[in-house]
Order: sequence, then C-alpha cells, then structure tokens
Amino acid sequence: MVWEDREASIIKAEQMIREAADSGCDVIVFPEMSFVGYSMDIDKIADTEGDSETEKRMKRLARDYQIAIAYGWVTGKGKKKGKNRFRFLDETGACLGDYVKIHPFTYGGEAEHYEKGERIVTFSYKGRDIALFICYDLRFPEVFQIASKKAEVIFVIANWPASRIWQWEVLLRARAIETQSYVVGVNCVGDRDDHYSGSSMAVDCMGNILGKIASKEGILVCDLEDRARHLREKFNIKADRRKDLYRRLEQA
Repeated sequence: MVWEDREASIIKAEQMIREAADSGCDVIVFPEMSFVGYSMDIDKIADTEGDSETEKRMKRLARDYQIAIAYGWVTGKGKKKGKNRFRFLDETGACLGDYVKIHPFTYGGEAEHYEKGERIVTFSYKGRDIALFICYDLRFPEVFQIASKKAEVIFVIANWPASRIWQWEVLLRARAIETQSYVVGVNCVGDRDDHYSGSSMAVDCMGNILGKIASKEGILVCDLEDRARHLREKFNIKADRRKDLYRRLEQA
C-alpha cells in the first residue's frame, strides 16, 4: 500500500484486480488495512461507516471486473476507538461478510486505538463456506476451531513483520491442519515502521503449501479444490474433540 494514501493505493489495487480477473480468478484478497497501511491515525485513515468511500470504489471495481474483492478497512473517524475490519464483496458488489478483528495486537499498541470484535463471520460463496480473520487472530486457535465448524476456507489478512515471518508461515499451516480447512494468508510487502516481506500463501487442508509469494509485490493465483469436505468425512477430528472437558479444565 501507499502509506496513509487511499487514492494512490486504490489506483495500484485496480491494476492487481484487472490482472486477477484476466487470470480467471473468482476472488482477489488484499492485506490488512488494504489501502492505507497499518496505522493508528484513525481520523486520517478511517472510512465513514454506512458511507464508505472505499466500499463505493470496491463495489464499482467488483462489478466492472466481475470478481469478488476481499479487503481490509477501518472505521471510527471522530470516535475514541476505531474498528479494524475485513470485508468481502461478491462480483456484483454485494457484501457477504464484514468482520471486526477480535484480537487487536496489544503488544504493538493496537488495543489502545481499536475496539475488540465480538463475533466470528462466516458466509457462503460459490458453494464454499468461508471465514474471515485478521493478523494477530492467527495466534488464537480457539476462534479457528469455532469458525471451521461451518467454514472450509479461511482467509487471514495481515501486516505481519519479516522479523516474525517464520511464525506466520508455521501458524498458517498449523491452523489448516488442525481445522482441516484451506487457509489463505495475505500479507503486505514493504517498509514503514518495520520491514514486511509478504510470504502470502495458500495452504490446503493437510498443511501442504499450494503457492507462496515472498519478498516482492505481486499476484499469487491458486486453485482451492474440494478436499476439505472429503477429508473431514474420512478423518473426522472434530468428532474426537472433548469440548466439555476442555471447558472444565479451563475453569479448574
């Protein structure tokens, strides 16, 4: 993204949307805070909820290029705290899911500026059940287990620094293996307050990396097959989960 410059970032994004559409993609996914970069200056970067300029532009691009667009955005201008969000628009521009980050990154000061989300978001698109998460959420397997009761594809968008990128890669694969889901992680590239190296990747329900792009900006095109449903039927890990016991142990 171009730092705190929505207009310049969206101009760049349109080029990528065109490339993805020309490649036959059903959906393009952008990183966390997609068109402004990761910032705590909410009044500068936030959209107006209910009258979002970013949403208007993305709806038009989705319709123009006939492709679903999933992107990060911020609301809360003029309020004490903002909301770090992840929205999914289908190719007609209709909003199918809009998630608020459940776990703001307290270590980095995000929790001082952004509210905590209170719900998991799942929806269906082209016959697949999808869930949305953002960055630091990846460290909390509990919400992924809950989401995967419905979802077989999980999108995670991030601004995850290069200094901890090996954790990002390991956790994406771990979440895929333990939930038997496809997990798609989309991370930013570039330098601002830190160095970001990407390592965006798609992981199948067995933990295999289907595709990865690192250390450069670009489009990664991956096909997600229908193996998650078949794997869950054949090797039903969830049936062996002892949720009541876990609850008692946590309260002990």
